[in-house]
Amino acid sequence: MRKYLILLLFLLFSCEKDFIDEDVISIPREDRIFAVTQSSVVDNQTIFFNIESDGEHTLAIKDLETNSILSKETFLPKNGIGMNDKILYIKSLPTKKLQLQLILGGEIIKSTLIIVE
Repeated sequence: MRKYLILLLFLLFSCEKDFIDEDVISIPREDRIFAVTQSSVVDNQTIFFNIESDGEHTLAIKDLETNSILSKETFLPKNGIGMNDKILYIKSLPTKKLQLQLILGGEIIKSTLIIVE
C-alpha cells in the first residue's frame, strides 16, 4: 500500500505544469528586420536589429526605382552592442517596395527590402 501511495504522489508531482516567468524571458519576437530578405512594415512598427560595433549608425530608407534616399535617421545605439530597436515612422512614405539600410561610417553594413503598407 505504501508503494502505491509513493507512486501516486510521484505521478501527481511529475505532471505539474512548469512555471516560466514572462518577465525573465525578454527576448523580442523574431522581428529582426535584417535577418530576412523582405518584410512588410506599417507605421509605428518597432523593428529589432543587431548592432555589432560602437559608433554613430544611420538607418536609411531608399527608393530602388529613383535611387534616392526617402528617409534617414542617425543615432547612437541605446543598448550598445547587441540587440537594439527602433520605431519606424513611415506614414508619409509611398506604399511600395523600398530598401532599408543600416549604415556605419558611410558604408552599408546591413540591408533588406521592406514593403510599406
